[in-house]
Amino acid sequence: MKPYAIITGASSGLGLESAKALAAKGFDLTLLARGEKRLLDAAKDIQTHNPEVSITPKVLDMSDFDQVKEFATSISRPVDVLMNNAGLMGPDFKLSKQGIETQMATNHLGHFALTAGLWAQLQKAADPRVISLSSVVHRRGNFNSASTEIVRGASESKYNRWQRYADSKLACLWFARELHNRITAEGGHCKSIAAHPGWAVTGLQENFPHVLDPFAQTAKQGAQSQIYAALDSDILSGDFIGPNLELWGKPKKIKGSKRSHDADAMAALWRTSEELTGVKFLTKR
Repeated sequence: MKPYAIITGASSGLGLESAKALAAKGFDLTLLARGEKRLLDAAKDIQTHNPEVSITPKVLDMSDFDQVKEFATSISRPVDVLMNNAGLMGPDFKLSKQGIETQMATNHLGHFALTAGLWAQLQKAADPRVISLSSVVHRRGNFNSASTEIVRGASESKYNRWQRYADSKLACLWFARELHNRITAEGGHCKSIAAHPGWAVTGLQENFPHVLDPFAQTAKQGAQSQIYAALDSDILSGDFIGPNLELWGKPKKIKGSKRSHDADAMAALWRTSEELTGVKFLTKR
């Protein structure tokens, strides 16, 4: 049986480049994204260039936990790689179907629910990996992860789009590290890895062009960290992968901010995430 990967936000940018790389390595893929046309076009292109693998597109809004849970129950084969890549960056204030600010709902909480829903299928793979996409701006993240009110972020009057983005990307890194801690506590074999692209121009920047964008990495270059996390043999659970020059460069193992290693904060975020998504897994800690 071919290895199998699920990639969220796979219709463009980092997710699309990751999908192309994994398909070229012989992975069957399920590609998830919100926009149907771009997703179907991407899946068709990847399938044309990789006829020996299976490419399955599925329209999915990661901020809607009902959709996420329904999708997860539809997967019956072992999952070798779950790439939690989908993200929003700095949108206008909006609440998800479950009443949660959409950046946190999409970037972190939807992936928490997806990972939980696919956990049994990940355990069936020989070397399963969960890859969580953070960002260099996790260094600006600063929020109380024990507060469901703060994590929910439902107050428009308190909404700062850029701080919220940084907080959501810190949440992604905390999730990856707490997932590693819980896997370790249970003696599991799944690897939890975080990655960030550095400075790369992708679809996230469409509404926020910058005069310096020509100096940024391309999406293909930015995706190398998460591709390395998915494929390289020297990757360990708990690793954080990013460009060797922080914003640019070849992927390497990095440490992240001091705050990103706060064990109490990451454990508190896990409990808050359980409450907000209504799902639990890896309860031993």
